[in-house]
This record gives sequence, structure tokens and C-alpha cells, in this order.
Amino acid sequence: LWSAIEQAASTRKAPFLIYQESNLFIRALRDHLRNDIGEILIDNEPVYNDAREFVQQVMPHNLRKLKLYTDQVPLFNRYQIESQIESAFARTVHLPSGGSLVFDHTEAMLAIDINSARATKGADIEETAYQTNLEAADEVARQLRLRDLGGLIVIDFIDMMDRRHQRAVEERLRHALQIDKARVQTSRISRFGLLEMSRQRLRPSLGESSQEPCPRCDGHGHIRSVESLALSILRLVEEEAMKEFTGQIVVQAPIEVANFLLNEKRANLQEVEDRHRVPVMLLGNEHMETPRFEIHRVRKTDVTSDPSYTRITEPQTELVASDQTKAAGVAVAAPAVSSIKPATPVPTPVAKKAPGLFARLGRLLFAGEPEKEEKTAPARKKTNRKATRKSTKKRPPRQNKVARENQQARAKKKTGKKTGKKSPARK
Repeated sequence: LWSAIEQAASTRKAPFLIYQESNLFIRALRDHLRNDIGEILIDNEPVYNDAREFVQQVMPHNLRKLKLYTDQVPLFNRYQIESQIESAFARTVHLPSGGSLVFDHTEAMLAIDINSARATKGADIEETAYQTNLEAADEVARQLRLRDLGGLIVIDFIDMMDRRHQRAVEERLRHALQIDKARVQTSRISRFGLLEMSRQRLRPSLGESSQEPCPRCDGHGHIRSVESLALSILRLVEEEAMKEFTGQIVVQAPIEVANFLLNEKRANLQEVEDRHRVPVMLLGNEHMETPRFEIHRVRKTDVTSDPSYTRITEPQTELVASDQTKAAGVAVAAPAVSSIKPATPVPTPVAKKAPGLFARLGRLLFAGEPEKEEKTAPARKKTNRKATRKSTKKRPPRQNKVARENQQARAKKKTGKKTGKKSPARK
């Protein structure tokens, strides 16, 4: 594959697409197929053939797990997968014991709040909190993988007074995160019951890739009430009326907001008109929803006598293109290098053929005990012993200063005896 990429890069001029990764299903097999997975069901025959070819080339020991699903009942409905997919989009995830997890996204981090709710698993409050937190630790790790969430994550566990329970919950969370492909770092539970962790952002999260902000609330999740929006419009109308050369104020608002201003706040509108001597035209626009509204200031020279119902206009909404629509509008270039198949498949370990029943009986009757396989020790590296002996003889021994002086003195005495010289007598 790398040689093909180098060859394509040297023959064509940049910029161009050199290599594109395999399709989604092949990537899922490559990244998420673990040894604890029992079987893989595919309900599409062409995809099944591609997957079988890939598994046979790359991981032939998993080929027996691959099966073609041909039942009339949809695959997701048969194994209740659709409900699990819906839980990946939900803000609140319920635990089997009665507790719940609440996921809140902020600009800086993801906050996960754990509530005991109706959980009554333990004998007392401490035990209930401990059991709920253990169950929540497993579900948090699972939801992080399902939603592909990354970045800084803060988990608010239920308060536990026992330090041993806190350490057990931390260990349970780390154990549940071991099968995660992303790099994860976790801290300890703080004195406030918060655990901080970070998860590597491998790709856009499930929400970012399949959801878009709400056009009504702009993704905030909350809108102003009718009363609050009406009072805000009333204050803005007075600000516009205070400006010089104002001949008329035209307000377009949702029907419920316009009704509230014309009935409950009619006296306040009248006061604004009398105080600034500027007429206010209030139009209920059926094309608007809270919190949308428009306030238009008309100068004295531009005032017209057109009927009010002819001035209702449909608001222009900004169409924000999502990632899917942007990708659909751009023509994808064909890669210079497609998937390269290996010349030979991965070798599979061949199991030794076990002896049959009659062979085992024959060994027991005529040969005594069955032959045991002789385990040979690994071959040692041969060394030249003669060379090592010579080298050790030539090598002088290590001596300190005192030993050298003593050796030199003994050598002098020996040389004196050989020459026949007598040492002078002591007086």
C-alpha cells in the first residue's frame, strides 16, 4: 500500500486525493471487532460479501463469526437496537436500578449528572449511592463510546462518605474504559463528588454529525415566555419612538404576543403614543413564532396610508448548511490509490490432528503410557572457550596500590636470592 501511495504521489501533481480509507463497515470491523464478540450479522448481501472478503484476508480466525441475516423481521427490531440508538440521542438515560444520567453540553466541557431518582438498591443511603454510582460508571463509559464524545468531561457522582466506596467507583470506571479505543485520562473523585476526565476526540460526535441547532431557539434549548417577550417589545417601541423625526412605529410579532399587547398591555401602548406623539401599528404575523419579532421605524416623510393587513411580510430565515448538505454539494474526487489487497492471506494457525480412539487404545495396551512431547531447550549461543581462556590468562588481575607494592617487594627478594647477594646484617 505504501509503495502504491509513493508511486501515485510521484506521478501526479498536487493537490489531489492520494488514498481514501475503506467504507464504513470495513472500518467498523477493523476498529471495533473484539474477541468477546460472538457473531456479526449483516442483512445486506453485497456488504456481506465485501466484509467476508476483508475478514478472510485480514483476520481469518473471525470468519466463522460472520453471518448473513435473511429473516423478514428487520435486524434492529429483532435485537432491540433501535431503542439503544434512541438512548444515544436522549439527554436523560435511565439506569436499570431506577437512577438516571443527565448529559449537558457546554462550550467548554460535557457535564454528566447522576441522580438516584427511584433507586432503592441498598439498605441505607450510603449503600444506595454506592450501588447507583457503580452502575452509572459502566453506563457512562458505554455512552461515551456510543456518542463519540471527547474533550473535558465532568461527572457528578452521588455523594459517598466512605473513601473505600469512592475508590471502588473510580476503579470501576477505569475498568469500563479499558476497551475504549480513544485515549482516556481520569482523576480521583474530589471532596465535592466530582470526577474530571478527558477523552481523545477521534471524530465529530454523534450529535455533531447527525443533529443541527434548533432554528427557533438557536440551539439554546429555551425561549422567552409570551409575557416576557411582550414587555421587551414594549420597551423597544418606546426607544424607537423617542428618536427624532419618527412618524410611525410598525411592530410585527407572533399572534399570541400581539394579542397580549393589544389586550393586557393596551393602556401601556396608549401611554407611549401619547407621551411621544407617535402612532404604533401592531400586526399579528402568523408566519412568526416566539421569540421572533420585527420593529420598523418609519420617518415622517415616509409615512403611508396602506392598510395594516397589507404590511404583513413573511420573515426571511437564514438557511445554515449542515455538514451533510455541504458534503453533498461538493464533488468528491476519486482517490489515486484504492484499497490494496495483500498478495497472500494471513496464515492461520493449523491445529495438530488429534489421535483417534483406536490409536489411543493401542498406545495404552501395547506402549504403556502415552508418549509425551519432548520439550527441547532453546539452543544456546556457541562461544569459543579456548579463546576466552587465553584472553583471561593474558589479562592481568586487578590490584590496588598496597597489593602492587607487596608484589614488587616479593619479586625483589626472589631476584636477590637467585643472584646470591646477602642482605646486610643488622647491627
